[in-house]
Parts: sequence; C-alpha cells; structure tokens
Amino acid sequence: MIERTRVVAWCAAAGIACLALTAQADGARQASPGVQKAVAVKGNLRDWKSTPGIEGLERAFEYLVRTDLAKLPLGRTDIKGDDMYVTVSEADTRAPEQVRFEAHRRYVDIQLVVRGQEAIGLAPAAALTTVEPYDAAKDIAFFAVPPESATLPLRAGDFAVFTPADAHRPSLHLDGPHVSRKAVVKVSVAFRDRQRAAKNR
Repeated sequence: MIERTRVVAWCAAAGIACLALTAQADGARQASPGVQKAVAVKGNLRDWKSTPGIEGLERAFEYLVRTDLAKLPLGRTDIKGDDMYVTVSEADTRAPEQVRFEAHRRYVDIQLVVRGQEAIGLAPAAALTTVEPYDAAKDIAFFAVPPESATLPLRAGDFAVFTPADAHRPSLHLDGPHVSRKAVVKVSVAFRDRQRAAKNR
C-alpha cells in the first residue's frame, strides 16, 4: 500500500489543496463511514515508470512514449479496440463556471497535455451531487461543482490518471486561457484488472 502521508506530501509539493486523497497499489477504494476519498495520480511522461498508482496501465504509457502525439490525428485512434484507445483534441481552456465535474464507470482516463497547459479539478465522485445521470452508451455522468475541490496543474508532458472513483473537471484555465492539445487514453477497467492479474501471477 502506498502510504497516505506520501500522497499528501505529493499534494503539497504540487501546490494543490488535498481532500482525503489516498492511493493504494491494488486500486481498491476503502473508506470509513462518512469519509470520501479520491485518488490523485499525477506525473510527467518522462518519469511514468516511477509513478505510483499506475499498475495495469503500463501498455498505455508505453504507447504514449513511443508515439508522436504532436502528429497523431485529432479524434479517436484505436490501440487495442475498445479495451484501449486514445482521443486527441485541441481546444481552448475554459473558465471554471463553464465546466462540470464528470466521472466514468467502465474506463480509466489517462489525460496527457501534449502542448499548452490546463488545470483539472478533482473530487471524489461519491461525494458529489449528480446533475446528469450516468449514460451507459457514453460512459459518463455529470456532477455539480462542490464548494471545495482539488486542482491539478498540467503542463506539456504532464499527465493525470482518473479512475471511476475520481470525478474530474478538465480543460480549466491555468494562468489564463490557453490552447491545450491533449491525448486522453481510455483503458477499460476490465483490461487494467487483467493486466494487473497477469503481472502478479
């Protein structure tokens, strides 16, 4: 298990306001009654191998490292069918009042800033108020913005990993508006779990 103090120290170093942020090597979410938790996984692509909390996602990071993401076409590119694919976008960052929190159930998100910069809000999905129910076809639900949440600053080369427990609010202004080119790798939870199981045999 990755110690909670280690994650809190990372939060302080990254300059974000920590909620009850924890990370566990097996990805399990266990909360005491009344305590909501989210997992903060943030790193830089050059150091992905030493980033805690990415077990089962190694194939996705290997793809990101060997691919020229600046030249990858906009839209979806399959890596391993529906088990793993990447979506590339270029868009203006937005003001906080324009962006809701979202979360997924079937997929883990790896959001990597290729060019530009942005901030991404983070909050535990279980603690938020649903404003748009889960859409199974799109694998997404939307939530109201809580009074307090954490913020992850991402610049070129930085990534953040969001599991189904982690509601996130992407593409926010960071030090003013920017155009952010971003690659989002979607890894199915089932595929990630199979990779973990195979590694632990």
